[in-house]
Amino acid sequence: MNQTNEIGMLLCLLWAGLGSHLWAQPIINSVSITDSVIEQYEKYQVEIDLSGAFDNPYDYDQIWIKATLSGPGGQSVPVDGFFLEKFILNSNGSLVPDGNGFQIRFAPWEVGTWTLSFSATDSLGETVHPTSYQFQCVAPTKEVNKGFVRTNTTNYLQFDNGDPYILVGENMAWQNGNAFSDYSDWLGKLSANGGNFFRLWHAHWGLGVEWKNGWNGFKGLRKYKPLNNRYQDWLYDFCAEKGIYIMLALQHHGPVSTQVNPNWNDSPYNTANGGPCSQTWEFFTNADAIAHTQNRYRYIVARWGYSRAIMSWELFNEVEWTDNYSTHKNKVITWHEDMATFLKSIDPYQHIVTTSFAHDYNEPLVWTNPDMDITQTHFYINTDHIERALVAGVRNYLLDYDKPTLTGEFGLGGSAALAADDPDGIHFHNAMWGALFGGGMGTAMTWWWDNYIHPKDLYYHFAPISEVLKNMPLMEKDMSPGEAIVGGTSGDLSISPTQGWGVIGEDTIEVTTEGVVIPASPSLSTYLYGSSWNTQYRSPPNFVVNYASAGTFQVKTGSSKGQSPRIAIWIDGTKVVDQSASTNQTFTANVPAGAHVIKVDNTGTDWITINSYVLSGLGSAADTYVLLAADSTAAAGWILNNEYTHEFLKTNGAPASVNQATLTVKGLVTGNYFVKWYDCLSGQLLLSEGVVAQNGAVVLDIPELFWDLAYVVDDQAFNVSVEDELAEAAFEVFPNPAPAGGVVQLSGELSAQRNPQAQLLDAAGKKVQTLSLESGSQAETFELRLPEGLATGIYWLSVSQGRQVFSKPLLITEN
Repeated sequence: MNQTNEIGMLLCLLWAGLGSHLWAQPIINSVSITDSVIEQYEKYQVEIDLSGAFDNPYDYDQIWIKATLSGPGGQSVPVDGFFLEKFILNSNGSLVPDGNGFQIRFAPWEVGTWTLSFSATDSLGETVHPTSYQFQCVAPTKEVNKGFVRTNTTNYLQFDNGDPYILVGENMAWQNGNAFSDYSDWLGKLSANGGNFFRLWHAHWGLGVEWKNGWNGFKGLRKYKPLNNRYQDWLYDFCAEKGIYIMLALQHHGPVSTQVNPNWNDSPYNTANGGPCSQTWEFFTNADAIAHTQNRYRYIVARWGYSRAIMSWELFNEVEWTDNYSTHKNKVITWHEDMATFLKSIDPYQHIVTTSFAHDYNEPLVWTNPDMDITQTHFYINTDHIERALVAGVRNYLLDYDKPTLTGEFGLGGSAALAADDPDGIHFHNAMWGALFGGGMGTAMTWWWDNYIHPKDLYYHFAPISEVLKNMPLMEKDMSPGEAIVGGTSGDLSISPTQGWGVIGEDTIEVTTEGVVIPASPSLSTYLYGSSWNTQYRSPPNFVVNYASAGTFQVKTGSSKGQSPRIAIWIDGTKVVDQSASTNQTFTANVPAGAHVIKVDNTGTDWITINSYVLSGLGSAADTYVLLAADSTAAAGWILNNEYTHEFLKTNGAPASVNQATLTVKGLVTGNYFVKWYDCLSGQLLLSEGVVAQNGAVVLDIPELFWDLAYVVDDQAFNVSVEDELAEAAFEVFPNPAPAGGVVQLSGELSAQRNPQAQLLDAAGKKVQTLSLESGSQAETFELRLPEGLATGIYWLSVSQGRQVFSKPLLITEN
């Protein structure tokens, strides 16, 4: 017998003696590594071809690649591998199959030498790969690469490199057509206007990875849709390169609901579709359902956890819309606790974890959980001052939970048609600024991305707020809500309810003669419940007021109602209004001067929504929200002419400007400061001047206020040259109103030597046209011709010279 035959015989005997067990363990056929030098926080990727005893390569119970990354600091980091079906992504967004295999992805966070080792385990055993691989992690070369997003001890987020991250963005929960085309378009416009955030859902009609077998390419539990996986590979890398960060909602309420946006009938967790749950709520308790969910989480973290573009994992979108939530909420709370713990245990990068509820009411046991890093509110209220509701929600959450908080969704009620009633995005603008300077960790995030923001091209609203944030030391100074009062101008006080269905509101709200509301953000239900139905929620409010002079009290109803509501108003126990109520009505009671108790109730059968309660003369013509530094050495805020709303403009045209008003910012230590005012249409600096704080406050003269302004008070002078020295805008436009195609004259602090430039903007600040300025007939005056064919209505004339940007409203009339 020759030597070759002897070896063959020995192998046969060995196979017969040990059986197939030894040889059925995973066989690692090849390993491919493209790069040996990786920048910090970038993707290091290992390709693995293996064979083994498994039917479903997506199932970690059948095949599990376990890697260990050893870092230069001595740390040992466990990382899961994953299976993928590969595709080539063409420039038109189409995908071409390109094989399959296993991968390990890792983003190193420390500069130096890293070592990778791994093993593969199937149902019959484990194979430890005998070779380890080293790579070098070097410092980032791209300015956009700042690392992962982290929490800190402030109300704001930061990157690994220490830079602050203030969110400016919107929801983009799913694509409408091709994911590559849609997100390239949407995100390109968001990024071009300074946006840096969006919220994405794992919905089965979007980029979700798991759904019912046979539905649009899905194959059931633990079999993750290859096409959606590939689009997400592209999306997260695309976002990382653009400095855009994502809150990824891993679960939405529909698959666990038969009532609200119901998807239960098609859910892969439903026993009717081969799943483990006979009832929706078993999703939160069934052991197999939990195991399936954790397998999906493991895959998501393994495949995309490396991406610094993923800001956070959101466990559930609006979880109380799931079936019988109030009955099963303790189980839902426990599920959140367990899943947050699980995610933290498998995520090497420790991404931020959160969840969300549909209403402002919440579950404290969820939000106080230390594994819940940030809180989140959603608001849908049809009111012209939606920003007031958002600010109230933000401040209540900061007070209750002392964690960064985000207005993750908002809208004018539950329909895009209501938003479309504001085609210029004025409520959108006000909501973003209000929520941010109310104390949120970013702007409020509008929901209607695909049927409002994009088709009406409202992205330009992101640009000025992004620009202003470059000058606001919100994180650096550990800012939180402070107190500021506008003086020298009177107006009506409007109190907007913020609470949703089934919430019992405040019984008594006090309003001082200065217009201070106690409590500052009263919990009032949007629903005023009747005397026959839903009586368990009745909480008719009482307003304790003191009118300096005779005035009015108004109740403005909202856009929906139940059966036969009736509004009644009492003043000091005497009923003065008692009328049948319908939607979008105003009920007025005359109030004598002096102290009074005003009660409002619905004496009819069923509920009606309330838009606002308005007290004449007890407020200011301007609203302001201020943030104060932890050491009381700086403040930043936003001030709004409170008549500049989409409803007011639609009904009344341009509001009067607010003039000769003052702003008292409280809480600053005595000393010398500079105040810098910013134009919220352009984001540019408008005015800078020295001010003095004494007796715990600084009093500022507010520049003429047409719409809104942002401001910061600190000890940092603005470095300008002599020729660019900033002064308050003082130019006039004549005639105003002016006809389309007509000539208007500008006079005031404009200088030909500083080459002033003019632009015409629409009512919401969107550029209409650049205009040519010509020298006027008198010294230091200029003339410009308005475009022909302009629609009648409000416009803005924006004039810049040097570092100054001045904006004034201009009413266009017919020729």
